[in-house]
Amino acid sequence: MLEVWAESITDIVKTIPILFLVYLVISWMETRMDSVTRIVTSAEPVGPIIGALIGAIPQCGFSMGCSVLYSRGFLAPATLIAVYLSTSDEAIPVLLAGGAGWQTVVFLLVVKIVIAIVAGYVFYFLWFRKRWDPDQWPDDEMDMEEVNAGCSCCNSRTLVGAALSRTVNTTVFLVATMLILNTVIYLISEDTLASILLGGSIFQPVLCALIGLIPGCAVSVLLVELLTAGTISLGSAIAGLSAGAGFGFVLLLQQSKDRKAAWQIIGCTYVAAVVAGILVDLIF
Repeated sequence: MLEVWAESITDIVKTIPILFLVYLVISWMETRMDSVTRIVTSAEPVGPIIGALIGAIPQCGFSMGCSVLYSRGFLAPATLIAVYLSTSDEAIPVLLAGGAGWQTVVFLLVVKIVIAIVAGYVFYFLWFRKRWDPDQWPDDEMDMEEVNAGCSCCNSRTLVGAALSRTVNTTVFLVATMLILNTVIYLISEDTLASILLGGSIFQPVLCALIGLIPGCAVSVLLVELLTAGTISLGSAIAGLSAGAGFGFVLLLQQSKDRKAAWQIIGCTYVAAVVAGILVDLIF
């Protein structure tokens, strides 16, 4: 049990530098809302492509950072979905460490990027295009007159202090949440999960995608291990890895000012992951 807790804390510690940089950028962007809003709005049509490429980088911190950007109104919903779908957390390093060939790794990355781009644009045109307004979440955490006041060096210290405070608060929340979740997973055990995953069934991706929704890098490792052991199919692994967003969902629900929209984003991510997993099994 202590090992599980240590791994949980280690995973979160790895993300702290990225989280701090994201909050630092957000603090700076909040001082220039007019310019940032114009840029974000103009970049929205290519958001799913950018999001898919960013999410493909094997680092769970990016899904967290993008969740925070969305919660502050700097990222469109379809772009965030693309980030989530292409995120693989620790899957790529684990595959390489387990002796998987580069062809397998490249195939997984390409498939997930394609899934992320296609699903991102589907949801962009059919659901979120007219629902998202970058001005709908005004900042209520920082006194912008205070931030803009004074000399540039004082201003810098204010931005750094705000970013550091947000990072500490978020890290404490994540540590508490992940200790609970990973303890539950440990108690259930990997063997029990494997026994209920409907081996050989077309519905296996449905269950694997549900497992993928569990926050934490450990889930991606589990899915890769189940794939390597032959317990789940390739499509099921892709469904689980596509639905998984590391700690991104946790921060999305914690910080989003519109919980309904946050759940819609998670639901869209899940549906896209399941459909993609079933299609991969049927094709390959």
